[in-house]
Amino acid sequence: MESTVAELRQASIDDLEDLLRLEERAFISDRFSRAQYRYLLLRANATSLVVTIGDELVGTAIMLWRAGSKRGHLYTIAVDPALHGQGIGKKLLLACEDEAHRRNCDRIVLEVRQDNAAAIALYQKHGYIVVGVIEHYYEDGGDGFKMAKLLSLEARF
Repeated sequence: MESTVAELRQASIDDLEDLLRLEERAFISDRFSRAQYRYLLLRANATSLVVTIGDELVGTAIMLWRAGSKRGHLYTIAVDPALHGQGIGKKLLLACEDEAHRRNCDRIVLEVRQDNAAAIALYQKHGYIVVGVIEHYYEDGGDGFKMAKLLSLEARF
């Protein structure tokens, strides 16, 4: 990598191949397909962010939005495993929260594998709490937690 500065920007369809390579590095299962990424980048009511270092795409986050809803759904955060612990996940999470605030959301919800201790710790550090358990949520039968963070004092779980 030619630069060590992590830059955040909106993803585009030009990032598709790099996103697929990151997906392969970041996840063992439950990976997005080419068709799913194309849909998310081109047609979904979504915000797709990427972090790059130099010319290399090293992280991504996707937020989904539903018309008329005050809830943002953090659909995925993926960070190159070689760069875990360097603040890329935090950078993406905070950018997603900023976008949710900008869209007047009162909460963010997400799902996370129960055995993904690093992700759970990141979310909890930033005020997310477990609001439910989702049995057999992942394609390998793994269980998940539903987590949420309230963004407004008026919001309730």
